[in-house]
Amino acid sequence: MANRDFSDSVKLSVVTENLRKHNGSICCDACGIKLLSINDCHFDHIVPYAKGGKNTAENCQILCVKCNLKKTDKELNDFLLEEKARKFLAGEIEKDNKQETNNMQMQSSKESASKTMTKELFDQMISDFISRKGDIHKVDFGREYNHLPSIHYVKKYYGDLYSLKEAFGIEDLSANWNRETIKNALEQFIEQNGNIFQKDLTKKNNLPSLPCILRNYPEYGGLTDLKKNMFKLTVRMNWDKDTAIQAGKDYVEQYGNITESCLNAKNGLPTARIIYNYFGTLAAYQQAVGSAVSTKNVYISEKEIDDAVNLFFKDKKRIVESAKEFFKGFPYSPSTIHKRFGTFEAFCKKYSITVLNYKKAKYSKQEVDDAISKWIKDGKDIPTAKELSQLGLPSMSVILKYYENWKEPFVLYKRLFDKLNK
Repeated sequence: MANRDFSDSVKLSVVTENLRKHNGSICCDACGIKLLSINDCHFDHIVPYAKGGKNTAENCQILCVKCNLKKTDKELNDFLLEEKARKFLAGEIEKDNKQETNNMQMQSSKESASKTMTKELFDQMISDFISRKGDIHKVDFGREYNHLPSIHYVKKYYGDLYSLKEAFGIEDLSANWNRETIKNALEQFIEQNGNIFQKDLTKKNNLPSLPCILRNYPEYGGLTDLKKNMFKLTVRMNWDKDTAIQAGKDYVEQYGNITESCLNAKNGLPTARIIYNYFGTLAAYQQAVGSAVSTKNVYISEKEIDDAVNLFFKDKKRIVESAKEFFKGFPYSPSTIHKRFGTFEAFCKKYSITVLNYKKAKYSKQEVDDAISKWIKDGKDIPTAKELSQLGLPSMSVILKYYENWKEPFVLYKRLFDKLNK
């Protein structure tokens, strides 16, 4: 039988919104009476469950015990009309309607964005956001609560975020950079660290971004070009088939053999992508440079994997903490399993292996709320940001997609359950 009750995360969402609307107090949505605690709240379906109403925050209202008892009677309907009339005469309903209209407009804008996005609508949404926040950043486009369109429209209408901010009159810190200050900052960093890479171009290192550098030095095609010509640094060579073969022969002469893990700039070798572009397979490259040919994972038979699984678990229950922990002791690599079974999940299904902690790739807001509410309801402490994924919880970056602070849902659920347990 379907569960007619609202989930804890939905209740939290409704309580949080009620507190916001009533300046920190919980009030009945029908009569407006102040409720002393969450225990006095009756979470009611606006559209009845029996008539297809869903267990969502949008279909949930908080009622006091009296209104909850009267909700199916005509008396309640009359009561609500009287309350609405009273609020209207008192001038309260106009404010509520404005807030509701704003929320509806924001939601409507977001829903229609993907279908009927125009530059005018895009500019309006960006302007509204900047007027609220004072600035706009790339990360803001990926967070649902900001009600912004896809960042792809930035490129479509303005080319890049820098041009957009300039168009909306936002001062960009990169404006403080010029050719001289950029060169001095890069020289100082290279002097201290010996080299510079794109990942180093951060505010933390007191360096300008790559787009900022290239705007001031348009004569260079990229960071590699700049490193080579301005600072005379050694950069990755432009590989061709002949240079790849010669580098491979030199490596084999010194170390004996080449495997796929050897293919990197640190070893003076081209990357695996370059090898596959010129030779098609690693084996062809190994033969060309005189290296022993690696045994491919595909040659490992399913019977060998069967035996390995049986030996790994023996008489124990086939339960593992995580995929990472499993492969620490299993004789074959993840790539072997993926080539044979397609996915680790398919492998586990075939051999009836239970994995306690799966790292989920994507979470909806409801899934984030449910995972965190269960964690807090079980009496566990708020973990650190680094521990989130290790504990099977949504990562900090996932939570920040739906909340402005990753700790916010943990704190809210803790307060909710503390009140419920009083």
